[in-house]
Amino acid sequence: MIPLANGQTQTVSSPKLFPVFDATLYSMKPDFSAYGISPITVVYAQQFGPHWFKQIDLLPSRESVTSVAREAKLKGHPVIVDIEHWPLKGAQDIVQDSLRKYMTVLQWLREAAPDLSPGYYGVPPIRDYWRAIKNQASQEYRSWKDENDKIHSLADAVDIFYPSLYTFYPDQDGWRKYAIAQIEEARRYGNGKPVYVFLWPQYHESNRILGGRYLTEDYWQLELETAKQYADGIVIWGGWDLKSNRPVIWDENAAWWTVTKQFMKSLQPSQPANGTH
Repeated sequence: MIPLANGQTQTVSSPKLFPVFDATLYSMKPDFSAYGISPITVVYAQQFGPHWFKQIDLLPSRESVTSVAREAKLKGHPVIVDIEHWPLKGAQDIVQDSLRKYMTVLQWLREAAPDLSPGYYGVPPIRDYWRAIKNQASQEYRSWKDENDKIHSLADAVDIFYPSLYTFYPDQDGWRKYAIAQIEEARRYGNGKPVYVFLWPQYHESNRILGGRYLTEDYWQLELETAKQYADGIVIWGGWDLKSNRPVIWDENAAWWTVTKQFMKSLQPSQPANGTH
């Protein structure tokens, strides 16, 4: 309640919470929670065992999934499963087999720890830069939506959507259009489920020229603000050197981190100038 000059009071609704999660892998990084960034658990394929994911037709063992679920439950964080090698595009029988495997892992996770509320990194919807930025009446855009319709059962099964909005090109307008399309597609069949987007302050390694290079401050700011406007939260990834396959040493003075700290401050509710509440 805020007191007014006429002696009455005004009720002010609380601002919508916008969670930001830390999924980075940097070594010697600070405690992100001091800046309002919460921990989150990402379960990578190899955590279910060292070899199963090298063959596309295999599931992880149920015992390994159960073990991971119970460990994640003890941490009490949201859980994201990162399995990327089961194809969700292509022949119908292949897609259906992939869906069966994705759903099986979800079922095993829930049976071991019913309160996990798991989701999958990157799907659904299917990540596609070039088709997502096409005109919505175009054949390319419609084919992308059709592919997403074919995995509707997975959208129904997950509790939270985690679209991957990584940066492939220096075209900021193109990235924003792509990001909005991915978020809107998640919402289209999401039944109101939260949409937390993955952001990475570096260019994706598929870009042979820029891959691994950090984004400029204005580009990273654009990505954070776009996510705030259209999504329900952010998961920040990074801190892993894909060439050496080891963590990157933390740089407290990195430009992206300065921008991130400023962004987190902007999420904090403002206090009345006179100090009243």
